Amino acid sequence: MYDEGMKISKISIKKLIPIFACVLTSFFISCKSSNTPAPVVEEPVAEEVAPVVEEPKIEEAAPLVEEKVPEPVSEEPSPVQEEPAVENQEEPAPTPEDDEYTRSVGAVAVDRNTFADDKEKVLKIISELDEIMKNMNYKAWVPYVEPASVDYWKLRKNLQKYEKRLPVKGIKLTDLQAYFKHVFVPARKGREVSEIRYISDTYIKAVQVREGQEDIIYYYFNKINGKWMVHLPTNEELN
Repeated sequence: MYDEGMKISKISIKKLIPIFACVLTSFFISCKSSNTPAPVVEEPVAEEVAPVVEEPKIEEAAPLVEEKVPEPVSEEPSPVQEEPAVENQEEPAPTPEDDEYTRSVGAVAVDRNTFADDKEKVLKIISELDEIMKNMNYKAWVPYVEPASVDYWKLRKNLQKYEKRLPVKGIKLTDLQAYFKHVFVPARKGREVSEIRYISDTYIKAVQVREGQEDIIYYYFNKINGKWMVHLPTNEELN
C-alpha cells in the first residue's frame, strides 16, 4: 500500500509540476511588469490668454457747423428832430369865477361842477322865497324849512327866549307863523344874496358879499335827501 501511495504521490507531483511552473512563471512576469515604471504622459500646459478689454466706442461727434454771423448793417442814424424850445409861459391869472370858487369852497372838498350846481339851486330857492315873503304867504314858506327847524320853533319856550332879541319890544312870538312874520321876513326881505359858503358838503350859508367888509349871512341851508332846505338857527346857535 505504501508503494501504491508513493506511486500515486509521484504521479500527482509530476502533474503538479507543470502547473506550478506556469504559476511561477506568471508570478515572475507579473513582478517584472510591476517593477517597470509606467510611462509619464505630459499634460499639455494651457497657455494663459490675456483678457480682451473692449475699448469704449467713441461716438463720432457731428461736425460743427459754423454759424455765419451776419455782418452788422450800418444804418444811417435818423436825423434827430429838435423840438422847438417852449418859452416859459406864465400861468393865466385867476378869473373872478376862480376867486369865487375858492372863497365858497374853502377847505371843503367840493369840485367845481358840484359847486356850480349847488349855487344855482340855492339861489333859485332864495328867489322863490323872495316872492313868498312879498306875499307874506306862511303856508307856502313852511315846506322850504327843514323839519327839525319847524319842530324847534313851534315850541313856545324857544319863541319866548327869542323875544328878548327882537329890536322892537313888546312883540309876542306865540307860534311859528308869528316867527315867520316878525323874525324871518323882516331880516331877509329885499336883501341881495349873491354867493354861498360851504361849512360842509351838506351845510352851507348864503351871503351878501360886500367889498372890503365881512359878508352878511342871510340864510343857512341843509341838504336833506339831496334837497337843500332852509335851516333856522336855534337860540343856542345864535349865542
